Amino acid sequence: MSDQIKGETLVSDKRQAMNENTDIPQEDRTGQDKLPALQDIDLVWQALTPVPFDERHLTRNHVVSAERKDPAHVSFDMLRTRLLLAMRENGWTRVAISSPTSGCGKTFVAANLAVALARRSSCRTVLMDMDLRNPSLSDVMGVNSPEAMESYLKGHVSPEDFLVRVGDNLALGLADKSVENPAELMQEVMTGDVIDEISDLFCPEMMIFDIPAILEHDDLMAFLPNVDGVIFVVGGGKSCADDVLQAERSLAGIKPLLGVILNRAEGVITY
Repeated sequence: MSDQIKGETLVSDKRQAMNENTDIPQEDRTGQDKLPALQDIDLVWQALTPVPFDERHLTRNHVVSAERKDPAHVSFDMLRTRLLLAMRENGWTRVAISSPTSGCGKTFVAANLAVALARRSSCRTVLMDMDLRNPSLSDVMGVNSPEAMESYLKGHVSPEDFLVRVGDNLALGLADKSVENPAELMQEVMTGDVIDEISDLFCPEMMIFDIPAILEHDDLMAFLPNVDGVIFVVGGGKSCADDVLQAERSLAGIKPLLGVILNRAEGVITY
């Protein structure tokens, strides 16, 4: 039995066991047997629920990588290319986008980077809103989540019922409401298992996780075992030099810091 089939069977068994031992209605236990253990990756992606790619909505919400009319989109193209090179060199696929303090624009960067990545037709990209204290990617992308993020992370919902697809190669995992005790949820074994399940089933070249500020909550530290590296977004006037240094020290010896992005007021980004 291949490692991929073993991994999918393990999560499926855990999800079934949890559903059998909870009071979740049968109608909410969706997708248990929808996908076979192994099949063509393109078919797996096509099985996801498609949602519109509304460029005007994205532009209104500062996703400049959508219509590409704002000169700032070039900075995201450059970030995309440099990040892909670094990730491929190390065989990595998962990156957390966070910040030292709140209000620095991490969601802005995560959304633009994901759209820039997905413009490469061969780059399968998954963008997940792991800011379960103040989720906002659903509003930014103009897409509602068909299922609750908490239900998915607890193994009650299958990935093909949770993720939605924008175009052919961008999948979104969204949260419509905040979650109680998010850091504790992120430390659960099942959370790691369902993230691994996405990797096994959809084989994304890049998974991007939008996560709360590291100096304000322990969510990022709790989720670090599930990522390969971290990018910090520093907002002009939002984080001081000491904040950045403290954030970097928090990662030292645990996960690589892949870059620090300065999100300037005029919209220019440096990496």
